[in-house]
Amino acid sequence: MRFIRNETQTPKKLIPQEKRKSFAFWLVFLGVVLFVIGAIAIFVVFYYQSLLESRWGIPYRRLQTYSMGIGGVGIIFYIIGAIFLKVPLRKTTYYRIRTMMRNEVFDPPRKKDFTKPILARLRELDDDWALVAEVRPPEAPIKIPQTIIGPGGIFTTYPINENPDRKRFDDPGKLFYQASKQLGAAIGHTVLPIIVFATPKLVSIYREKCKPKTRVMHIRQIEDYFAGKKQVLTAAQREAAEAKIFELIDGTPPGQ
Repeated sequence: MRFIRNETQTPKKLIPQEKRKSFAFWLVFLGVVLFVIGAIAIFVVFYYQSLLESRWGIPYRRLQTYSMGIGGVGIIFYIIGAIFLKVPLRKTTYYRIRTMMRNEVFDPPRKKDFTKPILARLRELDDDWALVAEVRPPEAPIKIPQTIIGPGGIFTTYPINENPDRKRFDDPGKLFYQASKQLGAAIGHTVLPIIVFATPKLVSIYREKCKPKTRVMHIRQIEDYFAGKKQVLTAAQREAAEAKIFELIDGTPPGQ
């Protein structure tokens, strides 16, 4: 299966390759190194305070102060370098720093986005199948989390990671069903919406409590479901529908 993303959704490196030899990047790198050294030194001094005081004759609290100073200098270096490189300081996490140090693309898990688990379950499908995330049809009330296009038809999925039995459970089924119908109208094909839960028990609770109009299944069922679909769309129809759906992506950058 292909995972199609537009330019906004495509993960990128936080620091472009051409800037990795700049003075600002080396400030960021040195800042991270100093912070790690300072943090490790604080714990080493705490656990070996008696040994260090007897050997060096310096009170351990002073050594901890020196360690904190090293870490603080590291933070300052990192902030200065990040500002010059235009790396956002808000939500600085271990994952963000690791991707910069390893020169990897920035593609963190997004809260309440289950595209990757859905994709993992359908990875055995051939490349005649494609998955698109964050599609918003014209005048639709919500974004459709995942849209799947293949020989077996066009489907939308809405994964839910909540217990439908909770008092504050907000059923997205009605809006999802409406958005899926509007997608079908926009592309000229029937679209089958599917709500996905993690377990069969949650599926049973949801069916009993919410009386859904959409198909409901748990995540372990979707692989067999899609693998068993008979061909209803030609290659030309799939390509045309895929192109229209791509234009309806209302994507957000990774990490937002």
